[in-house]
Amino acid sequence: MSHRTERDPGAQQERTALAWRRTGLALVVAAVTIGRLTLDSLGPVVVVPTVIVAVLAGWVVVTALRARRLARPHPGEPSFSVLADGRLPGVVTVVLGTLAVAEVSAAVSRLL
Repeated sequence: MSHRTERDPGAQQERTALAWRRTGLALVVAAVTIGRLTLDSLGPVVVVPTVIVAVLAGWVVVTALRARRLARPHPGEPSFSVLADGRLPGVVTVVLGTLAVAEVSAAVSRLL
């Protein structure tokens, strides 16, 4: 006797939205932490980029909290959702790139 469970079409979207929320929260923490750590090396010049990156990371969290706006139905399979546009991954890429540049510049300034 085989027990077949029905696929819950909402569960996948909920897991995806939760993953984006966790990613956004991790980016907020990373932005504040890296900003604090690079403040010693680079001085007050890091305050503005840190605030900008933290705000962008916060935008990722807020956007993920509004999960209904996050996705749209897939044209080939209406029960499956895809990201509505590329803004969310684009902002995450900008945040991660900025954090990487901040860390590299802090490491280089320590060597000099």
